[in-house]
Amino acid sequence: MPAGGPDGTTPTQRLARFFAHATGEAYDNISRLWINARHLSRYRPVLRDRVAAQEAAWRERLADLIREGVERDEFRTTDPYVTTIQVLVVLDGLGAHANTDTSNRPEAVTRMAVTTAERELGLPTGTLAPAPAGS
Repeated sequence: MPAGGPDGTTPTQRLARFFAHATGEAYDNISRLWINARHLSRYRPVLRDRVAAQEAAWRERLADLIREGVERDEFRTTDPYVTTIQVLVVLDGLGAHANTDTSNRPEAVTRMAVTTAERELGLPTGTLAPAPAGS
């Protein structure tokens, strides 16, 4: 089966790229913004609807990617949706942790979302390591 990405990439390559964008200092800054948006959405119905729509879109894109990886026999999980939620919960936890001093955050903690995905998808450790800059 040919690669399904718009640029000819495999699900594994696209998931690695996802983690390159969804982890690290730049993502921590976005996480802080989302923490505020989630909090304010409790009191503002229009914002609540937008936050819910964005989070659903984010969740479904990741779930679709994981499903594609399963269909192409790159990933192994009995429930792609549950695996998606597990990864997003770890990312959310890291996002909340971004509000603390992260200057001494151990690499094992920084990599928790990647490690979770690799474990839950039956991938060898390091498969989803961030791609080199410019990839």
